[in-house]
Amino acid sequence: MSIIIDGVSLSLDEIESFINLDEKIEIKQDSISRIEKSFNIIKECIDTDKVVYGINTGFGKLCNTIINKEDLRKLQENLLRSHAVGVGKNLSRNEARASILIRLNSLVKGNSGVSLEMVNLILKILNNNVYPLIPEMGSLGASGDLAPLAHFALLLIGEGECIYNGEKISGKDLLKHLKLKPLVLQPKEGLALINGTSVSSGIFANNLIKAKSVIIGGICAVILSLSAFLARRDAFSPALNILKPHKGQMLIANLLFDVLSDSKLTNSAPRIQDPYSFRCIPQVFGPVIDCYNYCKNVLEVEINSATDNPLIILDDQEIISGGNFHGEPIALAADFLSISLSVLGEMSERRVNQLLDSNLNGDLNPFLASNPGIESGFMIAQYTDAALVSRNKILSFPASLTSVSVSGEQEDFVSQSANANLKLSEVIANLSDIIAIEMLVASQALEARDMEKTGKVAKDIYNYVRSISGPLKEDRSLSKDIKDLSNKVLAGELKNLIPYLEPYNLF
Repeated sequence: MSIIIDGVSLSLDEIESFINLDEKIEIKQDSISRIEKSFNIIKECIDTDKVVYGINTGFGKLCNTIINKEDLRKLQENLLRSHAVGVGKNLSRNEARASILIRLNSLVKGNSGVSLEMVNLILKILNNNVYPLIPEMGSLGASGDLAPLAHFALLLIGEGECIYNGEKISGKDLLKHLKLKPLVLQPKEGLALINGTSVSSGIFANNLIKAKSVIIGGICAVILSLSAFLARRDAFSPALNILKPHKGQMLIANLLFDVLSDSKLTNSAPRIQDPYSFRCIPQVFGPVIDCYNYCKNVLEVEINSATDNPLIILDDQEIISGGNFHGEPIALAADFLSISLSVLGEMSERRVNQLLDSNLNGDLNPFLASNPGIESGFMIAQYTDAALVSRNKILSFPASLTSVSVSGEQEDFVSQSANANLKLSEVIANLSDIIAIEMLVASQALEARDMEKTGKVAKDIYNYVRSISGPLKEDRSLSKDIKDLSNKVLAGELKNLIPYLEPYNLF
């Protein structure tokens, strides 16, 4: 089954299917006439010598430099070559392919003035499972993701590099393998290829897919910890939480109240109320769910937008210069999600502390060691936990607050949407490790309880954890255990462990 793109309806779920299942892409037939119509408007401008930014002028601060007709093709080629100055490691396969799908979807919208030939060439590259090699550093998230997209765009003219059939090859060799000719760039096509928010959005899409998996992992960790701590279930009462009716809070509270309904461990400790890291889970976890859903909506608006400059207004046959290339919506959303996920990690570490400190939990061995003193148990695992939490705090400083003026003050306020997402990627990876540590600690603590009194969902999660990491009967290195479980969390393998998840429609 193919994913049909039309510039207006691409979803995060479809991006996930494309990158994980290698679904093929088709262009909706209705979109073709729009593409051709906008291309013809550009041709008419050239024929009538109308001066339009980026078509027959220089770029950025050089926008007032008029380019002769005979140099228009060279203008576009030089644009790609001069802008392909990215550095650092390459984007992952999923990030790169999602970015190019999003760029194609924007061009298919029909407001960019590109040829159908170029659109079909990108389509063939995507459908042949090509992985463009795109350095991650170089975008300011305004005037689009210029440098990263230029590295991809070079493939279309037989330059640049990619991975094809598992091998690193040049753009020239790729086109030979696919029996395609290098694209002869038409006026504006180079600019339309690189002047958009597609790389920021592609990384953000991948971050949202992973963030959802880690949030689900966090719910699993919470269920284990609540059971192991003998926490009070009444804090999640629908009657209580409806009195503060934030959507995410109510969903998480209802889910936990139901999941713990068959547990005989909860409410069994002699505590009138639990510490905040247990009692306030709905009030903290809920807003993170709300933040995730806000960010998903921002992404889906962005990926179905025309984000280059200038843009063709088809109904008026007008060309307007504006700022749709600006990545501020993506930058702010990514920064918001970084902060939210960092909060989840911070609260997770506090639950780990409660389970490891025998002065706080009452009846568990210090650091859950079998032989405290001669053994340290999970003592230093908490150090790693705290280091990860601290790292995420550092990474949560908003990238969107760090504008740097460039291009002779012409581009004097930029979004840093790409940088916001690069650090969000690390926050998510760190949070996955944090969640894995909580699950290992909570599983160890749960073994000190009567397992027959454990609720079904908590027991299923415990059994899953134990299928990856055995009990800590004596001191051993836990590094591999943490990483193995973290990778499972990040890959979304825990989503089937909560039978109540689907009806609650969290995402």
